[in-house]
Amino acid sequence: MGSRILIAASLFQFILVMASLSFGHEIKTRYVTITYETKAHLHEFNDKLYLGRLKCLLKKRRALTIEDEVKNKIDLIIEKAETVLEIFPNTLKFKINLVPSPKEVQKAYYNIYSKKVDYIAFYSPGKNTVFYSVKHAKIRVVSHEIGHVIVQHYFKITPPVKIHELLAQFTETHICD
Repeated sequence: MGSRILIAASLFQFILVMASLSFGHEIKTRYVTITYETKAHLHEFNDKLYLGRLKCLLKKRRALTIEDEVKNKIDLIIEKAETVLEIFPNTLKFKINLVPSPKEVQKAYYNIYSKKVDYIAFYSPGKNTVFYSVKHAKIRVVSHEIGHVIVQHYFKITPPVKIHELLAQFTETHICD
């Protein structure tokens, strides 16, 4: 009888561990739900997401944890992107999925679009999700994809691909320069 309880308890612990590994972690901000696999990935993303001159704007925002710091950085970039584009969607809610490397970004793209690419990040309008490689979390990359998100959420009819790309590049350039 005791061995059955031990086996059941071990099985329950195994299930809990596997569930936490497969679903990862989640952070919610004013605009976005960020998912990531491990705390180490969140730290790497945060360390690589250097804000440069925008960092002074973070002083007004409290950050007690790494999660707070990432939330503050992402919300700041979103608000700056809206200002740069002069586009303020009525409701801006989307997801960010942080994955360990470009391979996982490319795998996600293939799973959604059945097409091989060499991207380090992309925005999927159908999933309303941005996929970022934590290894390439630079403000240019983050700003560019957020530009796509804002454009997609603002216009009732999605602009042509080239216009979409120009607006994302405009966002990237004016946030980073």
